[in-house]
Amino acid sequence: MQSPESFIVTPKEKKYKSGKKFGDVEFETVTSIENAKDVSKEAIVVALPLNYDGEIEVGDEVIIHHNIFRDYYNQRGVMKHSRAYLYDDLYTAIPEELFLYKKNGEWKPNLNFCFIEPIEEDTISILEGGFLPFTGTVWLSNEHKTKEPIGFTPESEYEVWVDDKLYYRMRDSDVCIYDRFEA
Repeated sequence: MQSPESFIVTPKEKKYKSGKKFGDVEFETVTSIENAKDVSKEAIVVALPLNYDGEIEVGDEVIIHHNIFRDYYNQRGVMKHSRAYLYDDLYTAIPEELFLYKKNGEWKPNLNFCFIEPIEEDTISILEGGFLPFTGTVWLSNEHKTKEPIGFTPESEYEVWVDDKLYYRMRDSDVCIYDRFEA
């Protein structure tokens, strides 16, 4: 089975992150399907688009858009699968909905996406935590140097957790300032 334009993916584990683990005890923390942050973004590629000639292969682990696996309630209160749902935990994802892929144990950005590591703010209280707004360090990009401190356009970042670490996903074109000062 192949799609002309889309990857076919399946959830790596579950469609929704199921909970937090404290010691040996796991607590269920997802109580509704409305929160997009609870939707898993980890998937496995099952089939490639018919005319695809990139590096991604069947069996690769990928990070995808949160709405691929997201269920919702329609106006009558009936739960529905996302528009990407095919059947039996198989979903379609166009190339622009596939952000990262793992090749030989290393993550690589797809298309023109980059991933920025936020910079923690030193002056915000330890209880509140926080990050400097609109700034970060390049973690992965096809266009920008890694470990480069940058500024980015407001509202361009989207939080993504990869290997239990927070990154901002955005397009390479959203990077607008480089920090060129030498320490």
